[in-house]
Amino acid sequence: MVNRLNTIMALAVVFLMVLATNRIDQHHFETAQKTVNEVYKDRVMVQGYIYSIAEALHQKELNHVQEQNVAAQKWNTSINERITSFEATKLTRSEAELLERFKEEFKELEKMEAKAVAHQNPKMHRDQIVQLKGYLKELSEIQITESRNLTKSAQKSLNVSALMANFEIFFLICIGVALQVLVFYKTKKNAKAS
Repeated sequence: MVNRLNTIMALAVVFLMVLATNRIDQHHFETAQKTVNEVYKDRVMVQGYIYSIAEALHQKELNHVQEQNVAAQKWNTSINERITSFEATKLTRSEAELLERFKEEFKELEKMEAKAVAHQNPKMHRDQIVQLKGYLKELSEIQITESRNLTKSAQKSLNVSALMANFEIFFLICIGVALQVLVFYKTKKNAKAS
């Protein structure tokens, strides 16, 4: 009777340990999944917004050279839409500060274009666009850095999960061997006693 109680207690402890490690594994997998989603939503998509804004600024430069004011408003609307989408993502402090400076400078560019100062002073217009492109380059570099950090975090969670899974397998093998020894030892002991 005591042996059965000990066996039941040992199996219960094994069950609880496997359950606990499984919960830890699940937590690490959830962390990795969240990180992968964050990389896509807050980094890859943002890189696309930055590219779209840079393309629109380039088109504005071309239009300015060709003196096509009609298209400027179209590109301004496109840029403002991308800025709004960008702001809706999870931003780091430096990213938020850079984006805010970009917005302020872009508003200045819009005012310049609305007052037709851009055609009166093309160098000022060009310099404004060059400055905006500099902000975009810095924002793009932040995306790369943050993507790398998030990827490292996800990899760390996956590594811990893999380690825990290996530990679980090792532990289960040890328990299996111990149970086999107990069963065969009992059988052998019972056979000698008979």
